[in-house]
Amino acid sequence: MKYIVFLLLGLSALPGFCASVKVVEGGEAAGNAADLRRVVIGPGVNEPEAFPGFGGSVAWAGVARSKRGTLLVAFNAGYWHVSPPTPYVMPEAKVEYYRQLGMPRDVVAPTGGRIMFVRSEDGGKTWSKPQTLADTPADDRQAGLLALPDGTILASFFTSFGEVDPWGDPAYFSHTMIVRSFDDGRTWEKRPRLLQKQSGSPFNGEGADGPGVLRKDGSILLTAYGYLPAGENNKHTAVGVYESKNRGRTWKLLSIVKADHNLEEAHAVELPDGRLVMIARPEGDMWWSRDGGRNWTAPETFGMRIYAPTLYVLRDGTLVCLHGSYAPGHGGLRVIFSTDGGATWIAPAKDHGFLVDGDAYGYGAGTILPDGSLYIIYQNTGSHHTDDAKNNRLLSLRLRVRADHSGIDLLPPVN
Repeated sequence: MKYIVFLLLGLSALPGFCASVKVVEGGEAAGNAADLRRVVIGPGVNEPEAFPGFGGSVAWAGVARSKRGTLLVAFNAGYWHVSPPTPYVMPEAKVEYYRQLGMPRDVVAPTGGRIMFVRSEDGGKTWSKPQTLADTPADDRQAGLLALPDGTILASFFTSFGEVDPWGDPAYFSHTMIVRSFDDGRTWEKRPRLLQKQSGSPFNGEGADGPGVLRKDGSILLTAYGYLPAGENNKHTAVGVYESKNRGRTWKLLSIVKADHNLEEAHAVELPDGRLVMIARPEGDMWWSRDGGRNWTAPETFGMRIYAPTLYVLRDGTLVCLHGSYAPGHGGLRVIFSTDGGATWIAPAKDHGFLVDGDAYGYGAGTILPDGSLYIIYQNTGSHHTDDAKNNRLLSLRLRVRADHSGIDLLPPVN
């Protein structure tokens, strides 16, 4: 398959790596997620107070551990898989399409879904009541959280299906927003920063699934995906790579990566040797950068079709990818890991990762705890049907990559 990589500076693609999978036996966790996971938010458990447009759906969550040790979770609260504000401004054919997929009728949601948050100061044993982090006139979703060394907490999310976007045009796609907290996640900036407008990005609309990533030099890296204007390969979504050097106050577009198919839900992290590595849905495309994200290698795939991938670098340099799986018969939330920066992934099979929770829809997000384990927040359904949305839950558990890299172990969320 032929790929095209567009670089903002007009340079040709750098040589790529040959990504592959190393299959190991006996690496699956002995524990069962159903016995170890806990409900953070769900029916009868710390539910958000009713508001116009809330139908029970809690989804698309992010998690971070603050400088003070507080666990923070931000999530979308709405009524369905997507929660557009009413009255709908989408074409009627689009509305009917969503209804056929399961979107409930007769919804009253003046501002659509919103971003809410909870805090835990005891390692996830107890949580505060959900409060609103951001509620724009559009559907606010896919919250990502990043805790900075100085105590600042950065939340990124995207809006969609609003009546008008900040330029006064219909916003059927997305725009990425940034808000920050300076008091350990108790209160948040009231006016979100618009990533696209501030950075001068050419995207018609784009959304960052997050989370942002802190680099060794103190800068923040954020990836987003969306559509470019006509004539710019706009038949497929592309990835934008952004940077902030002032704690998320202002942003700069570093590069744009494109292919001959959609690139979605991209995420990038910095490796111990200073390189950046990025991965995207749905083909598991991977890229590496040696110059801080300005230029990227040609894409590589390693045989796994995935969704919602997020990357983490453990203290020993192990690269971890938490993701949803398209592999037939091997769905759910899964994980793979690498000891060579993503060139070789360790997994139980060529087409799927180690099982985290087979009953879950996925969309997991993690934060590394002081003991080296990964604390994960994820959801059990995609809220595609009305009943699923009403009964969706945000779940938590811990995951550890074995020291000998022979597999993973699942742990309870708190000791």
